[in-house]
Amino acid sequence: MNTQILTFGLTKNNQRMKKHFFLFIAFCFIITVHAQKKVFKCEDIHKAAKLIDEGKFDESIAILKECEKIDPIEYAYPYEIALAYTYKKDYQNAIDQLEKIKNYNGLQSDYYQLLGNVYDYAKNPEKAIATYNEGLQKFPNAGRLYLEKGVIYESQENYLEAISSYEKGMEVEPMYASNYYRSALLYLNSSDKLSGLIYGEIFMNLERTTKRTLKMSELLYQTYQKGIQINGDGIKVDFCKTIINANINSNSNEIKLPLCAIFDKNLILGVVLQKEINLNSLSEIRTSFITNYFKNDFKEYPNVLFQYQKTLLDAGFLEVYNHYLFQMGSKAEFDTWQAANKDQVDKFIAWYTNPANGLKINKENIYLSN
Repeated sequence: MNTQILTFGLTKNNQRMKKHFFLFIAFCFIITVHAQKKVFKCEDIHKAAKLIDEGKFDESIAILKECEKIDPIEYAYPYEIALAYTYKKDYQNAIDQLEKIKNYNGLQSDYYQLLGNVYDYAKNPEKAIATYNEGLQKFPNAGRLYLEKGVIYESQENYLEAISSYEKGMEVEPMYASNYYRSALLYLNSSDKLSGLIYGEIFMNLERTTKRTLKMSELLYQTYQKGIQINGDGIKVDFCKTIINANINSNSNEIKLPLCAIFDKNLILGVVLQKEINLNSLSEIRTSFITNYFKNDFKEYPNVLFQYQKTLLDAGFLEVYNHYLFQMGSKAEFDTWQAANKDQVDKFIAWYTNPANGLKINKENIYLSN
């Protein structure tokens, strides 16, 4: 990663708020997940789960403590007690509950995630990071633990370290969506918006129909609108800074260009045909980009997201996909377009919701910004 071209603008207070929001997403259904996977000796755990959902934390804690008496070797009860204490912001009691079960059988990476988070909420980020690292010793492919480390680094305004942690999380668990989301937010607020566009679109394919997806849809559209400037006969594409290093292949003497240069070159071929940026023209630009990119550059500069866009193009769905992707950026325009293309939209939905047609990322084809 080149520190000269990364300038982030998020604040520490914003990051703290985002951290608490993520806790809610990650843990509010933990009990339900546990209940689906196993049968508990104390069936009242289901009642306790409902009470936590209703915000009745003290009542839930009382039930779970009785469950502990029935089955004292089951870690789920003290784990959920700790979760209830966390929602109450009684962090020391949450820590005590979690520390006492550290040697229990069956602990998973979410245990270290919650314990580390609680230490962070208790204003002990160093202990939190140590906890995540301890978890990574046992669960080296737990992308969520790299995510949490990155969030702490963000709260400390150490954005390069945050990105490094998020991208390590992608590397070990390529299909875990949240590392892409956090990275996209950072990069979209930096001078390397191309990485933000790629990470954001990957995220939207891995996590669909959530509030975060809707937010990303709007952000991606706004980034394209700001990054493509059309003034009469003049156009400007500005998504990243092209820095060419002396990376010359000794056998061919060819210079290996950065992806930024390849992206700009192929994107601008579609921009020259447009007079403004809206949903329809952006879809045409992206279709032109994929067509030209696969003519000349894909073999030398492979990219998992662009490969998926080519799959959509070949299936006849890239136009629909593009409108779906950016719909929150121009709602009225999308509604009009959708009403005029209902049959194609229905076909796309059937295709896109088939698990066989989803974006597949593994350790061999993963895209990393650095």
